[in-house]
Amino acid sequence: MLSNIAPRSLFFVLSFWTAPAVAGEFLIGVGAEDSFEHEIAPALVVEYRLTPFFKGEISEYAIGVAAQIDSDADFWAGIGISAVWSISDHWFIEGSLMPGLYHKGSDGLDLGGDFQFRSLIGLGYRLENSAKISFAIDHKSNASTNPFNPGSEMVALRYAYPF
Repeated sequence: MLSNIAPRSLFFVLSFWTAPAVAGEFLIGVGAEDSFEHEIAPALVVEYRLTPFFKGEISEYAIGVAAQIDSDADFWAGIGISAVWSISDHWFIEGSLMPGLYHKGSDGLDLGGDFQFRSLIGLGYRLENSAKISFAIDHKSNASTNPFNPGSEMVALRYAYPF
């Protein structure tokens, strides 16, 4: 396992935030990370979604960059596709698929390797000021690229605002 993966991953994610400003959406979430083999750990997630590269009648797709850390110092950072599907004027479903790098913290969860995919699905509501709140569940897994693949889930309350 790479001993400096968390600092490298953080540098990777932050390098996107230091690039020239592009209209997009910033998201922050708080939740709990869980696994069948480990105790629940409070967690924080931050994401940045670029301006959508596709906007349809009810859907939009964008490149997203995300990072997550929990109270066990487990750290994951990734980049991938993020989507929003409108259900009504205010309600929406969000989803994403992001491959990324994972670092097990001092008392953290062994997910079977450094390379982990994060898939996410959530239900959200658009506020009057164009901000969004959502409740989402994600799953991190190495997709059986390693024989040991316990996976983990996080539930989170998320707040996003465009700029």
